[in-house]
Amino acid sequence: MVGSVSVAVLVMACAPSESVRDRTVPPEAAPAATVTRSSEAAAPKRTTAPPSVVVRGGGTELSLGAFTYCHRTGCVDGRPMDLPDLGTVTGDVTVSFPLGDWTFGATQLQPAVAWPTPCDVRLPARVVPTGAGRWRLEPAGPPGKYRIDLFGRASGGGDLVVAFALTTSVPGPMPDPRANLSAFYNHDGTPDNYGTFELGIDHLRTTPREAGARLTILGRDGRSTYELPREVNECRPRGEVRFRAEVPNESVLRAVGQAPYTIRIDLELDGKRHSASVVWPRDVSKEPDSDESLVPIFSPALR
Repeated sequence: MVGSVSVAVLVMACAPSESVRDRTVPPEAAPAATVTRSSEAAAPKRTTAPPSVVVRGGGTELSLGAFTYCHRTGCVDGRPMDLPDLGTVTGDVTVSFPLGDWTFGATQLQPAVAWPTPCDVRLPARVVPTGAGRWRLEPAGPPGKYRIDLFGRASGGGDLVVAFALTTSVPGPMPDPRANLSAFYNHDGTPDNYGTFELGIDHLRTTPREAGARLTILGRDGRSTYELPREVNECRPRGEVRFRAEVPNESVLRAVGQAPYTIRIDLELDGKRHSASVVWPRDVSKEPDSDESLVPIFSPALR
């Protein structure tokens, strides 16, 4: 049985690096019973879409075209109108892609809808390499129906996003709480906070009723402390909390001087105090799309 899924294409943007080369990997044998559905966006003129990502599980196969990508001659920024559904899977979920030098990551969203909102639950799912052009998806969280976003990235430049629905029948691991601090960016060799400090905490067991955060920054020429008010937003998944303060970069640099900066973070969640220390730029995250953020490790550990 073959179906189709429509996709809204929003923007055509920049061309990716010309260093991207297509190196194919051997195809994987398909399961005996398959259902193939495509969510591929129609490529605008002068652009070439990447090959489909194939997802298999429970005797079903989905061939997923990217709705957002940068590949070869251009970029497309879109979103799916609905989701191909892999159904309920009790065994392995596998991912395959025919080009070499690509890596994949995944995020689970709930509810499983084509148009997510900021309130939706978001969990990182593991994508484990199992061979050339092949991976195993390991869902997280309690059993249920999720939207799965797969993010592909080429080592020489280029990326893609596909999405599908999956119902899990066994519990997966829950991610540990994680903090993310946006403090400074390298702006043509000069530290720049772009007018704000932002701290986010994800995957707490519960959302704290009361929360506060404070940054103390020590530079070459001084020290300064900044209170980070909690952002009030009713539309936020359980276990997430955000803090943000608007502070002009000029006043920060006058107070603390030049980098490196030792940044102490004092956090209080429902009366429990936690602290962490990071150094900018030494501790800037090397993860893709980290946008020069810092990942504080708190003591005592967040729960």
